[in-house]
Parts: sequence; structure tokens; C-alpha cells
Amino acid sequence: MTQLVLIFALLTGVVLQAVLPPTWAWLGAAPAPILLGIVLYVALAHSQLRMLGCALAAGLLQDALGQIPLGYSSFGFCLAGLAAHRFQDEVFEHAGVTHAVFGAAAGGLVTLSLYGLLGKDGSIGLSPVWAVKKIAGAALLGALVTPVECWLLARLELRLGSRPQEER
Repeated sequence: MTQLVLIFALLTGVVLQAVLPPTWAWLGAAPAPILLGIVLYVALAHSQLRMLGCALAAGLLQDALGQIPLGYSSFGFCLAGLAAHRFQDEVFEHAGVTHAVFGAAAGGLVTLSLYGLLGKDGSIGLSPVWAVKKIAGAALLGALVTPVECWLLARLELRLGSRPQEER
């Protein structure tokens, strides 16, 4: 993914994440993990360095959208991206099932890490029951959103000719 395509994807992702409303209460009002899906795509299809840069930028953009201290989401995104990148050579990186599984796991992991970091600071007022709903909701949304995002990003890269040479 060239730098311009990655910047375009992140800017589009931040706009979508800002305008999409939070989900239903039974999902803990979890937002759709658009930026996390971009990080997972880069983690599965590109280098670790590019993924870490994407995770840092996506996390800072997400934190800037809300009332989360800057860097908290970046920490979770980097953890999820490193975990996904670790399995890059062992999974079918362009399979929808792979994206759904990684999206669910990453959605839950990032939400759990944010809950822990914000709870440590005492700056969160979620009950444990609501936190479980939010973690489960983020996992479900990650499983639904991430395959669509990865498919779109792969098609975008293919159309623009920015896919790594061995994948064309």
C-alpha cells in the first residue's frame, strides 16, 4: 500500500467512524471499528513497520474523535496489529473468514485494553456488565466490518496498482 493510499484509507476511515452512530444498547453502544479494520488489513498484507505506523496514526485519529487520552487507542491497535502480523504467513490473508476472526478478536482486545487503561486512570464510569456488553459488541462488529473493509482495501490497491509485486 503506497503512503497516499494508506493516508486516503485512514482519512476515509476517520470520517466514517465519526459519522456512523454508535450501535444498539445491547451491543454496549460500541462504535463500528473502522480504523481497526484498516490496521488489521495492513497487518495481514504488509510489513510490520507499515502496520505499526498505521496503528499509531489510526489510534491517534480515533482518540482525537473522542474523549480518550491521546495514545490509548494506539496502544490497543499496536497490540492487535502485532498479533495479526505474527500470523501473517500462517493464514489466508485475503479470506473473509480470516478477517472476521481477526476482526472479532481485535475488536474485543482493543476495547478490553481501553477499558483497562481508562479504569486505571479512574476516568471511566462503565460498570463491569456494561463493559462486557461493549467488549462483546465490539467483537461482533469487528467480525462483521473487518471482512468488508479488507475486501474494499484489497480492491483499491489492486485497481491502483499498489499491491506488492508477488501478489498481483
